[in-house]
Amino acid sequence: MTANEGEQPDRTEQLELPLSQPQSSPFSAKVLRTPPVPPTPPRIPPADQRIIQALSIASVGAALLTVGGMVVIDPVRDATRALLVSAALTVAVTCGLTAMLLLRSFRRYPGVWRVRRRRSLRRGLLVGGLLGGYLALRISGLGGPTGLLIAALLIAIAEVAISRSEIDSV
Repeated sequence: MTANEGEQPDRTEQLELPLSQPQSSPFSAKVLRTPPVPPTPPRIPPADQRIIQALSIASVGAALLTVGGMVVIDPVRDATRALLVSAALTVAVTCGLTAMLLLRSFRRYPGVWRVRRRRSLRRGLLVGGLLGGYLALRISGLGGPTGLLIAALLIAIAEVAISRSEIDSV
């Protein structure tokens, strides 16, 4: 008679186990170790998703205008059109950088959402304005690399001061 029919198993049934299976005591337990799974970041709110999509589309459109203008326009002969290409490049950099900074801020600081739009827009405008202003000065025959370096340093210092003065600075 076997243990399945209601009797207690005897020693001969326990010895008939295959030798490949290790015998364990009735109180032993296996601890399953699973690798830790990083928490998923919170979803980006729909309003911010629309902002990021609109900025990305504007950036791609302005980049296409910039490339088209660079191929067609000679900045030495037609400075006015070259300034328009510079403005298109400024828009492309500003919109693209603002969208990337918004995405980065959601990944880096998932719980702090109060100042991220304003800060991302400000930083995108500062970098885009710096690049566009430098190109406009170079097309006009003014400015140089030293002026760009000084302007970048001043903008970086201003951004640090503004960021530190915000209430919810991160």
